[in-house]
Amino acid sequence: MARYDFGAGIADYVVQPSDGLWAIAPGATLTFWSAADGGTQYTDLLDAADAPVTQVTADEQGFVPAFRGPDGVAGMWADAGGASRAWMSARNAGDAGGTVSGSVRDWLNVRDYGAQGDNVSDDTAAIQAALAACPMGGIVYLPAGAYRTSAPLTIPPAVTLMGTHSNLMAVVGLTDPPCYIKPLPAFAGTAVIEFLDQINGGYSTTSAEHRVLNVMIDGADLPGPGVDGIRAAGNIQNVALRDVTIRRVTGAGVHTEANEGAFPYSWRLTRVMVDNCGWHGVALEVMTDITLVDCQTIGNGANGFEIANAANSHAIGCRAEWNTGHGFHLTGNWATGTGSGGMLLGDCSTDRNGQHGVLVDATGNPPIQIENLHTRRDGRNLGAGGGGYAGLACTAATVPVLVGNVTCYPGVDDDGTGANSPQYGTRFAGCTYVSVASGFLHAATAGWSDGGGNAVLRRGPNIGERTGTTAAPVDAFAEAWAAAGNFTVGGYFATASGQSDGQWNIWSPTATALNLGGAGGGIAIAEGANARMGVATLAAGTVTVANTSVTADTRVLPFRQAVGGTPGHLSVTKVAGTSFTITSSSTTDTSTVAWVLIEPA
Repeated sequence: MARYDFGAGIADYVVQPSDGLWAIAPGATLTFWSAADGGTQYTDLLDAADAPVTQVTADEQGFVPAFRGPDGVAGMWADAGGASRAWMSARNAGDAGGTVSGSVRDWLNVRDYGAQGDNVSDDTAAIQAALAACPMGGIVYLPAGAYRTSAPLTIPPAVTLMGTHSNLMAVVGLTDPPCYIKPLPAFAGTAVIEFLDQINGGYSTTSAEHRVLNVMIDGADLPGPGVDGIRAAGNIQNVALRDVTIRRVTGAGVHTEANEGAFPYSWRLTRVMVDNCGWHGVALEVMTDITLVDCQTIGNGANGFEIANAANSHAIGCRAEWNTGHGFHLTGNWATGTGSGGMLLGDCSTDRNGQHGVLVDATGNPPIQIENLHTRRDGRNLGAGGGGYAGLACTAATVPVLVGNVTCYPGVDDDGTGANSPQYGTRFAGCTYVSVASGFLHAATAGWSDGGGNAVLRRGPNIGERTGTTAAPVDAFAEAWAAAGNFTVGGYFATASGQSDGQWNIWSPTATALNLGGAGGGIAIAEGANARMGVATLAAGTVTVANTSVTADTRVLPFRQAVGGTPGHLSVTKVAGTSFTITSSSTTDTSTVAWVLIEPA
């Protein structure tokens, strides 16, 4: 076989990081290897004079001199003694080296780097070689195939990994051509795909602008727990995942976390499906400015979406179904400073999650806004129902929770088994402020449940409730609503009828503070034992009325109801807490008298 030519190209320079920038490395010694990490060293090299050499030294400008590689080897990993190796292609190996007519290619096919996609071969090194060779802004392309890997794939900043399409949930008889990354049983690592920050990746700039498009990860053969589909730790910004499916990995589908106090920031997830993974579907830790659009988590071993502080973020049109834990869990400390912020959960839905459909137990001061939430059959609780679970629950949340519209509809498993759930449509306990404007809440035990300990719990007037099964619901459409504070109306407040079991206060200083309009309108006061109005009959000009509601300040107003005997003038004496006596100036007065008790304000 022929030897290929290396070096002496316009791009063949050795560079190294210096003061945060990449600089030329004169006099650097290069060795060459079969893999990006580990592998076998190539020592059968020839210099420009065809003399045998085992390594190559860059000149005083960092330029790599011409040399010839081992027999039949068209590309090698160059090691200059740094933390990582760089892929170096032969100048005369045609397309395999990633150049066309001397120009750098920005669309690299993993097949050109040796990937087989045959569902058997280990394609890790080949795919990683393509990713390492790809310039910033370029695309590494996965043609249709099943690409097996044995270690994490690391996508560099501003590089896109793109497949032909992503299959969604596995369907019996599905005939779509395979296009996925599938770890081998011998896989070793914490994630199938990793994004590294500037610290761990050794990059000269902030790690940002990674892309994964039209790619599926199938973790069905992973050997042990804790392997995520996509994982990122540290300051990794502006990542986009679009039309990505992650199924059956043993950890989380998507997992972001801290590294040395820094967190990933400002990601965009669009049409991401996480199916039957071992832990949370999507686990985000302090992910500021994230946008989730049309993402679905189904059948995962913990929560569908585990979101711990996502200041200034949105989840729009997302679904959480059949997860073992909660569908959506908004948790953690969302802080109180000017840099803190809340989240909008809009037009999202849940179905048959094991615990709450949505649980908010976050602390801090920024508001959580929930609009148009549709919950269904949550609180499955391993088929037993009950457990205090609800479609929407807020427990010990100090963040204000504002709910525009929420629905809950109960049910059982798709095959008709299991208990009717959830137990409650909504349930609130120990929260600082919760306001629910409207909704329709149908649940097994109660549509609305106040668990107590809430500082302010506002229930709007447009909330209907039902209990029981969907086939035989029991309506509770006339439940009370609560403003939980002052209710101020700028104009007229008109109602056909009204009731109150609390004290009313009218603070107007005008003489007509209370007006009863309309001919025939008046005041009705209940009579009876210890009431504030009643009648009595004088005997020999006097009568004592037992009434424990009389105070020392009570004003007793006596009236003659019907004349009897010789009428006289009426006067009153009181015994506070016991009685009052009405006396006529005529000892032969036997009139029936009426009385009203009034207290001074």
